[in-house]
Amino acid sequence: MKLYTLPKGTYTETAGKKILKYLNAKLCYCQNIYEIFEKAKDDYGIVPIENSIEGSVNLTQDLLLEYDYKIVGETVLDIHHNLIGHSKEKIKIIYSHPQALAQCRKYIKKHGWEVKAVESTAKAVELASKNEEAGAIGSEGLAKLHGLKILERNIEDYKNNKTRFIVIGKKEIDGNFNKYKTSIVFELKEDKPGALYHILKEFALREINLTRIESRPSKRMLGTYIFYIDYEGLNLEVLESLKRYVSFLRVLGSYPILV
Repeated sequence: MKLYTLPKGTYTETAGKKILKYLNAKLCYCQNIYEIFEKAKDDYGIVPIENSIEGSVNLTQDLLLEYDYKIVGETVLDIHHNLIGHSKEKIKIIYSHPQALAQCRKYIKKHGWEVKAVESTAKAVELASKNEEAGAIGSEGLAKLHGLKILERNIEDYKNNKTRFIVIGKKEIDGNFNKYKTSIVFELKEDKPGALYHILKEFALREINLTRIESRPSKRMLGTYIFYIDYEGLNLEVLESLKRYVSFLRVLGSYPILV
């Protein structure tokens, strides 16, 4: 069994190592999130889905609809970004993944550096290693991997910076776990006042706690949206009550929180 993750030294790899104790799997590396979804197939993949500063990773959400996977687990990491490079005084451009750049926006602006988004923090540090006037934002592991210096630590704009990672696959993770979560996506049947209220009311009546609700464009027509909801527990009975209000509903997964 394989667990596909982003390159060595990335936070996604760290999250993958964290959950290996629940899986009889070996880590396999991909260059980007697309590749993880493409390769996981009969194995597992781990991808970031939400950050406490910048919100959801939209690409992950979109790919959950495009591919036939379930969310089979989740874990959360504390994220501490580092400025990586040859010399801080020589830096003119900063490379990193868009989420990392956004999480360090104030720090970058203070220094007036040009920014360049790339597909992963691993790619960013690789590019910085080849250019003395470039810096990167990434993990300590990436700096060591490419023989670069940590020029400054903990440069994220807000210190309570956490990222939630999900495990995707077609087989559930075996074990007895203390906490579970369910994720669903749906589109409202009618776009009229109070339509979303009826959905939320069904959860409130059953005292089910929602941990996330978010809308995304349906990609069919301007002004039409789909909604993602995460809620605590494994209650699937509530979903029957939602069917009269939605044009489609899909359970993305009912899964354990892996600590």
